[in-house]
Amino acid sequence: MRILDLSPDQRPRERLLAGHGETLSDADLLALLWGTGLRGQSAVELAQTVLGSTGGLAGLLALGLNDWLDQPGLGPAKAGQLWAAMELSRRAQRGSERPRITSPRAAGSYLLPRCQGWSEERFGLLALNAKGDLLAERILSQGTATATLISPREFFREALRYGASTALAFHNHPSGDPTPSREDIQLTRRLQAAGESLGVPLADHLILGNDRYHSFRAAEGWDQRA
Repeated sequence: MRILDLSPDQRPRERLLAGHGETLSDADLLALLWGTGLRGQSAVELAQTVLGSTGGLAGLLALGLNDWLDQPGLGPAKAGQLWAAMELSRRAQRGSERPRITSPRAAGSYLLPRCQGWSEERFGLLALNAKGDLLAERILSQGTATATLISPREFFREALRYGASTALAFHNHPSGDPTPSREDIQLTRRLQAAGESLGVPLADHLILGNDRYHSFRAAEGWDQRA
């Protein structure tokens, strides 16, 4: 391939075709997928805004299709294309060796980097097999700066969709304080009861803050119960 000279004012596609794809920023690469910008805002500027609001690449990987549909300038076709690109990346990361999550510490280490920068509460699911291997990770609900809504029915319907043996719930507190609220405690009880009735136990419910988390399993000693 003929390598062209790199010019600082080249657009991402021009730099890529010139053989300098490794120099592109995260926003440049996202802009290539985005395609076109809006009036008064380039695709790169749109990409920078989205990366800033979602917490970078880790945040992008946690976006669901509805999250992409909410982004400015995206119709269903382009939103689906971007979601598909992220899903391919998630699958490549998992590869043949899926993350194994068998303890609150493992869950916290896996989830904390993913929620940094989230300005709204998001509630998600880790679907696990009997050995604790990750089958699927999904954001099920996105709310305001202080609350999100999820029902046990929605949660376990998605867990069963992936053939989960156990299901781990998680959500973030944008304030950075992972102390559970009364609503968090009540929801955990409802998820536990629903999981027991369906034969898919709730593995844990993690509340994610700034560099720390609250695990209901660890705090309440679920593993020590008879």
